[in-house]
Amino acid sequence: MLFALLRWKTARAGALCLLLGSLLGLALTVHTDAKLQALQTAYEGKTATLTAEVERTDSSYYPGVVDAVLRVEQVDGEAEDFRIRCAALPKCQAGERVRGRFTLEAPPETDRLDLYADGVSLTGELLRDETLERLGESSSFRARTARLQRRLSGALRRGMAHDPAGVLAAMVVGDRSHLSSALRTAYRGAGLSHVLVVSGMHVSILCGSFLEHLPTAGRRRKLLRRYAHRRAKALLGAGMAVLMVGVTGSTPSVLRAGVAVWVSAVGIWVCGPADALTSLGVAGVWMTLGNSYAICDMGFELSFAAVVGTLAGAELARRSQEARIRAEKTRKTKNAAHKRGGVYHNILQRGKRLGGSVWETLCVSGCACAATFPVLVVRGLSASLYALVSSVAVLWLVEPILLLGLGTALLGLAPALAPLHRVISRCAEFLADLLDRWALWVSGWPGAQLWFDTAYAALICLLLAGLCWLAFHWRLRLRVALPALLLTAAVAIGAGNALSRDTLRVELVGTKSAPAVVISQNDRAVVLYRGGKTTRNAVETTLARRNVRTVEAFLDLRINPSDRHARKAEQTLRAASCAMDSARVLRTDIGRLELVRTRTGCAVRVTAAGRTFLTLSGTVRFAQPIEVDWLLASMARPNRVVYRKMLTKSTNYRWIEGDEDIELQTALRFRP
Repeated sequence: MLFALLRWKTARAGALCLLLGSLLGLALTVHTDAKLQALQTAYEGKTATLTAEVERTDSSYYPGVVDAVLRVEQVDGEAEDFRIRCAALPKCQAGERVRGRFTLEAPPETDRLDLYADGVSLTGELLRDETLERLGESSSFRARTARLQRRLSGALRRGMAHDPAGVLAAMVVGDRSHLSSALRTAYRGAGLSHVLVVSGMHVSILCGSFLEHLPTAGRRRKLLRRYAHRRAKALLGAGMAVLMVGVTGSTPSVLRAGVAVWVSAVGIWVCGPADALTSLGVAGVWMTLGNSYAICDMGFELSFAAVVGTLAGAELARRSQEARIRAEKTRKTKNAAHKRGGVYHNILQRGKRLGGSVWETLCVSGCACAATFPVLVVRGLSASLYALVSSVAVLWLVEPILLLGLGTALLGLAPALAPLHRVISRCAEFLADLLDRWALWVSGWPGAQLWFDTAYAALICLLLAGLCWLAFHWRLRLRVALPALLLTAAVAIGAGNALSRDTLRVELVGTKSAPAVVISQNDRAVVLYRGGKTTRNAVETTLARRNVRTVEAFLDLRINPSDRHARKAEQTLRAASCAMDSARVLRTDIGRLELVRTRTGCAVRVTAAGRTFLTLSGTVRFAQPIEVDWLLASMARPNRVVYRKMLTKSTNYRWIEGDEDIELQTALRFRP
C-alpha cells in the first residue's frame, strides 16, 4: 500500500517516511530476535557461575527473598552483557554486585513479551545448595544513581507524615515503594495516577521551569539575549535530564522526555531548534534501537500516546484561539465599553484570558485522555470519569510540589541546613496533603473507576473512531455528531452489559508462585486467597473491575499466615483455624465450596455452573483419586488429582514438566 501511495505526489513524502520507518522497524526486530536466539541457544538449560549487578528489586511473596533483575557481567569468568530475572533471590538492593551459581532458562511463554520489553532475555534460579556471594557496591552509573535515589528519598521523607512523604518520593525521585495501596487506588480513581509516575511533565518542570529561575550574573536581560547563554542553559538542562533518567531507573516515560530534552539541546547548539514531533520520533527510534520489544512496554505505550494527545490538544486550543481572534477582528461594531476601556473592559479581558487558559487545559487533558484510553482498555486498566475535572482543579499544584520536594531532598543531604530543610519540607508536605485529600475525595464519587472488557471495549473504540472519521469527512455539525456518538456508545455499553449477565468468571490473580482465585458472577464473588501484598492488591483490583458489591465467601488457604488479612464477606473461613484432617462445606449463590484441611496443606473443590474446580495450597495426599474438570494450578503438586484442563499463571512449576498437551490459561468465562 505504501509503495502504491508513492505514485501520488501529495502523499509521496508521508508514504516514503512510513515506508522507511517500516523497513527500519523490520530490521530492528530481526536484529533483536537474532540476539535473543543466540543468547538462549548458548545458555538455555545450563548451570553457570554468574557475576552480575542487581539493577532492580521488587518484593516477593516469600520472606527474605526478592524478585530481581540482574545485569550479567561474567559467565564462568568470561565477559558477557545481558539481563536475567530471578523470581526468588536472597534479599539484596539495587546497585550491589553478586556472584552465585544459577540455572538459566528461556522465559515462560506467558511472560515472554513483558520480559523482552524490559530487556530480559533469560530467567535464572539460584541453586538450592548455593549461597549468594556479595561483592560490594557497583560503580556503574545505574548503581550510583540508585544509591542517590535512596539517599534523596530518605532525606525527602524525613520528618513527614507517611502518606505525603510517599507521594513526594514517588513524584520527585521515582521511589514508589512507600506509597500505600489506598493512595494508589485513590489517585487512579481521581484520574491523577500519572502524577505519581515521573514522566515528561516532571522532566519539563525540573529541566525547564527550575532552570529559568536560576540566578545569573549582572545584566540578566542582556545575557539572556546572548546565544552562548542559551547554549549553556541547554547543556545544563541536558545534564539534569541525564541525572533524572538515572535516578528514576530509566523508565520509558522519563527516557522519552530525556531524549526530547537532549534533542532540543542539540538543536540549540546547531542553530536548528527541534519541534515536538521530531523529538518524539527520535526518542522512539533511539529507545528501540537495541531492543525492538521496547514498544510492548505499557509505560512506553502510555507515554507516547499521552504526548501525541497533548500535542493534538495544544494544536486544537491554538486553532480555537486563532478562530476567536479572527472573529473578533471581523466584527464591524464594538461595545462602547470596549472602546473606552476602563474597569469593565479590564475585567472582560481578564475573564477572556482565564477562559482561554481553562479551555487550553481542557483541550490538552481531554485529548491526552482520549489518546491513552485505547491503551488502558487493551491493557485491562481502569479509566476515570473525573480526569478532566482533576486536571483543571489541581494540576497547577504539581510544579510547586516538585520544586519544593526537590529543594527538600537536596537540603536534607546537608545536616547544617536542617532548619531551612524543616521549613521547606512543611510547605511541600502541606501541598502534597492537599493533593492527597483531593484524590481521596474524588475517588469516592460514583464512577470514579471504570473497567472495560478488553476485546469488546476495543471494538467499541474502533467503532467510535470510525464514526468520528465519517463525521469529519462528511463535515457534520457538532450538535449532530456528538449526540450520535453518545447514543452509539450508550447502546454498545448497554448491549455489552446485557450479554455479560449471569456469566461465570474464574480468574487467577496475583503472583505466579501463589495466585489467588476469584470466582465472580454478576455483582457477587467468591475469593480463595493466598499470597502477600501484591496478591491482595490484585484481588481488590479484580473485584473492582468486575463491579463486585458482595463477597459471598472468603477462604484464606494459607497454613502459616504472616498476617490476619481477611476481606469483608458474608462467610469467612481460614484454613489455619480448621482442625487437622477435617472438612468444611460452604454454600453460596455462585456454587458449593468444600475445604479439606490436612497437616501439611489444604484443598478446595468448587462446584459451579455444572463444572468442578480444584485448587491446592501446601501438600495434600488424597486417599483416592479426585476427578475434576479444571485444576486451578499453583506450586503445590496435585497428587492423585485427575483433571481435564488447567488454569495457570506460570509454566515453570516443576510438576507440569512434560505435560505439553495442557491448555494454559489464566481466566475462564462460562456464559449461561
